[in-house]
Formats: sequence, C-alpha cells, structure tokens
Amino acid sequence: MQNLGAPTSFLGLNIVRSQPHKISINQIGYIDRILTRFQMQNAQPARTPLDASLPLLKAATDDKLANLQLYQELIGSLNHLAVFSRPDISNAVSQLSQFLTQPTKTHLKAARHVLRYLKHTSAYSISYLKRNNLNLRLLGFTDANWGGDKNDRKSHTGYLFCLNGSPISWTSKKQSTVATSTMEAEYMALSDAAREAIARLQQLSELKFMIPPPLLLSDNQGALDIAENPTNFQRAKHIDIRYHFVRHTLESNQISIDYIPFSDNPADVLTKALEPAKHERCIERIGLHEI
Repeated sequence: MQNLGAPTSFLGLNIVRSQPHKISINQIGYIDRILTRFQMQNAQPARTPLDASLPLLKAATDDKLANLQLYQELIGSLNHLAVFSRPDISNAVSQLSQFLTQPTKTHLKAARHVLRYLKHTSAYSISYLKRNNLNLRLLGFTDANWGGDKNDRKSHTGYLFCLNGSPISWTSKKQSTVATSTMEAEYMALSDAAREAIARLQQLSELKFMIPPPLLLSDNQGALDIAENPTNFQRAKHIDIRYHFVRHTLESNQISIDYIPFSDNPADVLTKALEPAKHERCIERIGLHEI
C-alpha cells in the first residue's frame, strides 16, 4: 500500500480543502463533461432545474418518442450528480426517471433543461466546517407535494438532513400509495424521514459521535399533531401501518419533531418545481453555494 496524501477526487467528486478546517465538495469537471457529451455546452443557462409549465405526462399514442438510449444515458448521468452532491436537482431527476421506458420529446426537453440549469450552477459546492463535537446536531427537513404526479395522483416525498448546517443526506421520491389529503402525504413523508434519521443516528454512533436525538421539521401542523397525539388516531387509521413508525420513535425519544413555516422549509425544493426566487432561497438554506 502507498499513502498518496489527502484525496482530491473520488468518482467524479472534487474534494477541496480551502482552509485547515473546511472541506468543500463539487462536481464541476463532471458537469462540464456531461454538457459536452450531450452537446449542451453552448446552451442558454436556466435558473431552475424544471420548467413548471412543462407537463410531465406518460406518452400518448400521438406523442413523438425520443431516442431511448440517449434519454436513459442522460438521466443516468444526472442521477449520479443528484446522489453525490446536488440535492437541488433530485426532484427533477426523480420525476424524469419515471419515463425511462418510453420517453417523449417533451421528457427529453425537460432533461436538457436540467443540463441548462447545471450550466448556470456548475460551481455549486457543499462545504463542511470542523466544529466542536459537543455541539453536533442532526437536523431534518421534510415536505410532501400532495397529488403532484398528474399521471397517478400520487404524492412526492422529500427530506433533507443537515449536520451543523451542511447537508449529508437527502431524498426525493414518489410515495407508494395515494394520499387522500395533504396531512396524510406530509405524515408519510415525516415517517420516511424518521427512518432515515435513525439510520444516520446509528451511523454517527458507530463513528463515536454522541449527539442528541435528531430534530425533524415539517411545515404541516396536522401531520405533527397526528404523530404527537395518539388520541387523534381516528384521523389516521386508514394510513398504512408502516407509516406510524414515526410515533414509535417519538415515544422512545429517538427523535423530536417541530413546526417550520412553509416559506422557510428548504425541503420544498425536493418535492416540486419552484419559481426562480423561491428555488434560490431554498438552495441558500440547504447550503449550496459557489466556492
């Protein structure tokens, strides 16, 4: 074995040490390569990853289909970014991944719009600062977009976990069942986030970091009320039993929950296409910035 010193890259991920106690990660080079690969290096930049006015519907009989291999390669390349370092495109990739078997020209246009956004934000990075381990706190943000999928009316879940203000874990995915209300969709998102919180807590414990119970923040008072008050079970008895996991973690003091105003919830960017100003506010709260 040979010690080559501190790493500077890993599977397309750049690792930058700009200060003794600061590490930043980005994928500037990878973004430049996929822009060139898909001939979008000279495209007009975009301020958001998804155009809210562009409907993402299943292919109809009269729709023009896109090149299947091209579309699959493009979504695969974008997914690598969404998983490694770019939570801001997670929702776009999640939605576009639904059409991998029969993409239309509209879907390909939407995927290329993500590339235009990446051209505009290629230098976005996540920074981690070394701080006193006694002050470590795991903070989770959850959100849901009720009935956001126009094809089957299923809702979208999004959650983000930050450690000392920097994102370490995030997810954007479609819910497996149809929610009958906003409260139900938000409650299911809160339960999914609770499972992720326990996993991250165990991971940190294995690394010998002893931290207080993670705090999950939701912008839906109804979902918080159902989770905290078992007496309100009548309002939630129709919800799949696996989503009541959040109650168990609360009762055992493994997590805590609280309310966050809708306007301050950065997880909003993980569930729906936003207008530019709102999108940029969410990105700032997440901790993405240019180095």
